[in-house]
Amino acid sequence: MMNKISLCLFIFMNLTVLSRESHVSFKRRVIPINIVSSDCNIPVDDVTITCQTGARVRMRSMGTGNYQILTRKFPLRLQLSKSGFITKTVIVKVKNLTVHLCLVEHLGVTSPTASPLYNPPSNSSEGKYRFAAVAADNDECSKIGNHVMEVQGGTAMDAAVAAVLCSSVQNMMSCGIGGGHFLTYYNRASGKVVTVNAREQAPSGADRDMFTAEKNTSSVTGGLAIGIPGEIKGLYKAWKLGGRLPWKQLLQPAIKLCKEGFKVGNALEAAIRSTSRFFPDFPNLRDLLTNPATNGIYKKGETMKAPKLAQTLETIAEEGSDAFYNGSLSANIAADIQDAGGIITEEDLANYTVRIEEPLTFRLDSGHVVYSPRPPSGGAVYLFILNILNEFRFSNDSVSTVPKAKRTWHRMVESFKHAYALRTQLGDNQVGTPAFRDYVDELVRNMTDPTFGAARRERISNCSTFEADYYQPMFFNIWDNGTSHLSVLGPNGDAVSITSTINLFFGSKVVGTRTGIVFNNEMDDFSTPGTINSFGVPASEANFIEPWKRPLSSMTPSLVIDRNGDVQLVVGASGGTRIIPATALVTVATLDWGWGIKEAIDYPRVHHQLFPETLQIQTGFPGEVIDGLRAMRHNITMLDSAFSVVQGILRRGDYITANSDYRKDGAPDGY
Repeated sequence: MMNKISLCLFIFMNLTVLSRESHVSFKRRVIPINIVSSDCNIPVDDVTITCQTGARVRMRSMGTGNYQILTRKFPLRLQLSKSGFITKTVIVKVKNLTVHLCLVEHLGVTSPTASPLYNPPSNSSEGKYRFAAVAADNDECSKIGNHVMEVQGGTAMDAAVAAVLCSSVQNMMSCGIGGGHFLTYYNRASGKVVTVNAREQAPSGADRDMFTAEKNTSSVTGGLAIGIPGEIKGLYKAWKLGGRLPWKQLLQPAIKLCKEGFKVGNALEAAIRSTSRFFPDFPNLRDLLTNPATNGIYKKGETMKAPKLAQTLETIAEEGSDAFYNGSLSANIAADIQDAGGIITEEDLANYTVRIEEPLTFRLDSGHVVYSPRPPSGGAVYLFILNILNEFRFSNDSVSTVPKAKRTWHRMVESFKHAYALRTQLGDNQVGTPAFRDYVDELVRNMTDPTFGAARRERISNCSTFEADYYQPMFFNIWDNGTSHLSVLGPNGDAVSITSTINLFFGSKVVGTRTGIVFNNEMDDFSTPGTINSFGVPASEANFIEPWKRPLSSMTPSLVIDRNGDVQLVVGASGGTRIIPATALVTVATLDWGWGIKEAIDYPRVHHQLFPETLQIQTGFPGEVIDGLRAMRHNITMLDSAFSVVQGILRRGDYITANSDYRKDGAPDGY
């Protein structure tokens, strides 16, 4: 069926703000421009439109729902929506006039009332590129990653290494060489996907009861909270897999930032403020975060340096990862940790291992294949959410009206609850008894099996949610934000998705006297009998501490590849246990609902992890849908923030779109 859409050029003598609440009208000259296509969401390749004045304006498709005005005076991008509501108002100066180009109802001369499902866009940028893109949670790091590819001729992996090391400086509260990561890598030429597990390991002297109440020890702050860092060895192994430029070259941008200084951003300033209460107990942290010029904590816009960390990075640049684990830095690293009460030894550093593994996969109904790391990452839980939702066969129509949106969001939340019920049974099955290892292997196979997903899907009621026991969780006992994600798509089709962390802001709060390293507090991600961790997760026996074990993680760096072998989506998030639902939401919104990457990342989020028994919803989420969820018995808590940050890259036709979550003030880059 042919739909006719009218565009109007609204020419004003001064800037006018368009209301999204009601019909408005202004004095104006109106030039109707008609475009005819089969469907707004199936764009024609090129359109030439003729104004009633006789002027001709050429438009080119930029992917689903996006057009570029090719006429020289209007080098704009216009986003069209199937519902007919304004999704973008483009403002451009033409001589002394302000021109607004907007979508209006056919034959109408006023802006339509906004849909109750509409969410106004944030001020983050959506990058549109032809060849490659980097989406980091800091704009400088995106630029560094893009420079590595565009100017220096590096690969996606080279860009990822340089950009994540930049993040470890610019956003040192979230990640760094004192932490670890999971990474998913696609080599377009070979068609092969591998994952890098550089998650921290428990030291050889650790035991399951080391943080029980009677021990009076902390898994959150201090030396005992530190797991053996894996960041540098993991990045080095990943570079060996897919890098082209010299290792030393990739560390230079981070070294330069440490030595010459970098501007403190909003996210770092906020983290410093919230962490300052720890300064009396951690003087090295205080010294790192205090501006010597003002004698106060660093504030946005001030220049911060990290000279000791620069020296450590220079040594790693010259000597490779061995310097950290079995070389000139090892003794100092172990001493820094032991000075803070930790038990990591030089031998522990030398025996740390990185695992290169085959990814978990799940084939969507569309034929796309989703790739994510194995446990102890959050990949299995993320894929199980997609497995449960797959046969609902969501489309743009699933969220086109309030009644449909209520049902769709309810189903999303129910899939989260079912998935988190199984998360309690997962753990690092490279350590433990043969029975435990086999059990986790079998569970993961089930979570990616469509038949198993169908069984859980049948337990979703369209009318109601249920109490926790309905979802059959298994914990050990009877019931009684610091991460960074980076997405890279290279010019040759390679892709890297990496999530790196030191756990909570500034990790253990331990800063090395000798090395300047901010050390993680990943030991808190293990379970301790009779406790609940910092993310509200009760103890699970599958995740109890053992020497050399890696704690359960929510990190979910993922890739989606189509039947032709082309990457369609590079996605992941930071935010503790909120990572998995946030990543799933953006995946479904882009691939099933047809949203753009910015719209999907911008949209207010919902989160449920089964415990605590509350559905958390970010302010700004549609009120009518919230009312519907309450009617289905959801216990709702409203939050000002989503407490998760997503970076994503989405292919739309021949173009690459990228967005860095406005919640952390990042920005993408590409070419």
